Amino acid sequence: MKATLTIVALVLLLPVTARAQDGRLNLAFLDRLAERASESQNVTIDPAMLGIATGFVPNSPQGAAAKQVMSELKGIYVRSFEFDNDNAYSLDDLNAIRKQLSAPGWVRVISSEEKRDRELVEIYFWQQDGKTGGIAIIAAEARELAVVNIVGPIDFMKLAALQGVLGIPRVPGVVPPPPPAPPAPPGTSPPNR
Repeated sequence: MKATLTIVALVLLLPVTARAQDGRLNLAFLDRLAERASESQNVTIDPAMLGIATGFVPNSPQGAAAKQVMSELKGIYVRSFEFDNDNAYSLDDLNAIRKQLSAPGWVRVISSEEKRDRELVEIYFWQQDGKTGGIAIIAAEARELAVVNIVGPIDFMKLAALQGVLGIPRVPGVVPPPPPAPPAPPGTSPPNR
């Protein structure tokens, strides 16, 4: 019986590992947490939906920057939950995500954990052929869990423009880049600095 359960578990994990080869994580198993959450966000924007999704981005300087970043992406996937009680999600939920992030191509660049308050932030980059092709962020607290997976080429100077857009959480202390300056009118020279 134990051997059978082990084989079943391995078979179930195979698609997860294979899917991670393009920088996309399988977050669907987290959807069951929405039943326990007082607030939840589920964003699944695959390549086909990215063009449509840019239509929902506000026409503002930040929106223009977000649209430019989104035009280069292959997908945005977010699962975010707030709970009324502690322990609504388990360490197994986090470890299932971490298992996917241990696949070749993923590199953890930030890990910050405060065990007393049960706070965790981890950031991983997906790299292929020496280029960054995605990012995964895990942010967990006793009553909150958020996982963000952005697939596609990442320009880190522009990435902050996506926070607060289409359900991507804002990161305290990370300031979006300023909007691009409008082009100078013809026949004028740029100001001297």
